[in-house]
Amino acid sequence: MDQSGVGMAPINDRLIRIQIEEPSATKKWPNGFWAILKLMCLFYHRTVVPRKKTCYGCTVDKFKKGIRAGAVQDMDSLEMEPMLVQYEYQDPRRVERCGADGEYTSLLDQEESACPICDTLWWNRDGMAEYYSKEDIGIGWWNHRGSGPLSLLLLLGALTFIIYDIVNFLDELWGKPDLILRMMIKMTLYIILIIYPLLSLCSKLRSLLPTALANLRWASALNVRYLIKRGQILGIGRNGLPGKTLLFLFQLAPLIVALYRFLIFTVISKCGLNWSTSVTSLIGVIYGQWYGLFMYLLYFVRISFQREFNLLLIYFRENEGNETRCRGSFFATVLDFLCFKELVNLSIFVMFPALVFAVSGNITYEYLLSNTTCVADDDLNRSVAHHTLRLAWSEVFVSLVSYLIAMGGVHAEYIFDDFVGRLLHLRSGRNWIFWSNLNKDISYVTKNSHFLLVSTIFSFISIFMAFNFGTQDITDLAFCNDTMHEDLCV
Repeated sequence: MDQSGVGMAPINDRLIRIQIEEPSATKKWPNGFWAILKLMCLFYHRTVVPRKKTCYGCTVDKFKKGIRAGAVQDMDSLEMEPMLVQYEYQDPRRVERCGADGEYTSLLDQEESACPICDTLWWNRDGMAEYYSKEDIGIGWWNHRGSGPLSLLLLLGALTFIIYDIVNFLDELWGKPDLILRMMIKMTLYIILIIYPLLSLCSKLRSLLPTALANLRWASALNVRYLIKRGQILGIGRNGLPGKTLLFLFQLAPLIVALYRFLIFTVISKCGLNWSTSVTSLIGVIYGQWYGLFMYLLYFVRISFQREFNLLLIYFRENEGNETRCRGSFFATVLDFLCFKELVNLSIFVMFPALVFAVSGNITYEYLLSNTTCVADDDLNRSVAHHTLRLAWSEVFVSLVSYLIAMGGVHAEYIFDDFVGRLLHLRSGRNWIFWSNLNKDISYVTKNSHFLLVSTIFSFISIFMAFNFGTQDITDLAFCNDTMHEDLCV
């Protein structure tokens, strides 16, 4: 057994009973990781590292024992929903005692377990069962008692702020046929910027009302407990944050776009600084940084699953024929992956139609701009019109490219498809019943989602709408008659 880590045990433990060692010196996780979670208002639960992790089979067994012992009073099916049990519950009915430091001992965690499937829940990047506590990984003051309410209040405040600005600019542009294309293009930017705070708020509501919102499984992918497990797989305590360059670029690109927007509003248009330009510029900076951090989070989770699926391949190879062990570890990983997959699909469902509309709208706008002569009558008008169009293109470019880099593609399905493809190469002539049953499990998991189809339909509708707006009379467009400059200075 490796003595260099904390309580480590090898993947292939068929002939070895796993022993939990006393924690030795553990390298704390980087503060940058906790800072990202803090800035994204992700902290909610007081306890984010459980004392034990149990596989679904052991969870059901312990619930059964709890009912027989009278510790659990009912047996609602939601009580044993896997993602709720593992990531969302912090329910007094399940807590026997709570210490001053906020740690708890759950009724599900009263017994030591030598279950090898439970030990796979503690895998590090090398496939070793590494046990840790919140002190070992250095959460400390990052998750204080007020973190949950503070995160909830900040998200509600941020959403109120951006909705106020949306209502404000809609009030200025609504009902003006010559401004409808500009209004819709601007609206697409706000749709993209509001994605993360809305998703994060849904995650908080799921944690607050786990049984009422049990179907929002994707929201667990924005739970700190879930993300800590992803960091555990990547071994960030020893290897640091992955993709630091990408993190820097994800933060830099939205900042550059926001500064460009500020220059257009204040310098290029010669409007100066006022309430409207200040609010719009501030939204661009704050929400743009949130969007960049969200893209990094998608990248972080994506590469952690690619790593974990590689560990599963090794585990299957070493435990070929042991169906109980392989199926247990497979479904434990896949349940987590499906949460991430649904989160990505939901992001695509909202983001891609908005981006498609922005692209088609920008093309229409550029065509109209290049084919009108009135814009050439005023140098300031012409300059503002062209810079505004460049800003719109830069927003589309940064949003789309950031997402594609973060995901390494369009959707998350390819990660699982790659795993299945490599798994097929491991199949051997022996243990055909084992492989046949495993294929059935894979077929069940790979059911297609309707999110991509619906997103495609909305994308085509967006194209039609944008080009339909282009049929308006170009002599009435806002960049004619010196109105482009006046509209920016409102």
